[in-house]
Amino acid sequence: MRKFLPAMSLLLLLGLLGGCYGAHNTAESNPAHYEQGLVDKAAATVRGMRSDPTFRHLDVYLKNARGVLILPSVIKAGLIYGGQGGNGVLLSRAADGTWSSPAFYTLGGGSIGLQIGVQEAAIVLVFMNDKSFKSAIDTGLTLGADATVAAGTEGLTGEVASTHVFKDVYYFADVNGLFAGISLEGGVIHVRDGLNKTFYGQSLTPREIVLDRKVDAATARALKDSLIVVPKAK
Repeated sequence: MRKFLPAMSLLLLLGLLGGCYGAHNTAESNPAHYEQGLVDKAAATVRGMRSDPTFRHLDVYLKNARGVLILPSVIKAGLIYGGQGGNGVLLSRAADGTWSSPAFYTLGGGSIGLQIGVQEAAIVLVFMNDKSFKSAIDTGLTLGADATVAAGTEGLTGEVASTHVFKDVYYFADVNGLFAGISLEGGVIHVRDGLNKTFYGQSLTPREIVLDRKVDAATARALKDSLIVVPKAK
């Protein structure tokens, strides 16, 4: 019985993540059908959060961010052994407030605890400094180990003082319109090279996409626009 429960949990997780990791193989005509859908869902996720008073602090972080990772659907499952995972898009913000085209990434990880049932959340991770953001781009990142991570519930208001010390990464998690205080400790962020190649039609590194900006994805315009924070008139 002890061996049976972990096996059941693993099979459940693999089945759930099939939609996150394998759905792009079902596209009929457009090779980037799955990838474009992920971009569109990411834009909808940001627009939904920014229009919801529950996530009113998100704008403060976005306008001070170095980059952002948007995961429209992260699935967390488990009986005794749990796991989490989902695909998303990573973008960088320039000094002028504009956003790069997206690179495709995934958040995966596992945990051990008394986790019963299945949970799905839309998650936005906001990177507040070059160190954590470039680590995610170049080598991947383990939250809580390679970078400090905190929920964005204690949002800042107004202008941020130059002396303010940010955590490396803040997260906003939406479960049915509510801010979910889920734990992302141990979550691993790494690139999905195959998705990037399909979407852009060529092999590009994440650095070439989000930092060097060697490509400009016209079909990601709505996503870029959804992240722009317009200064409020005084």
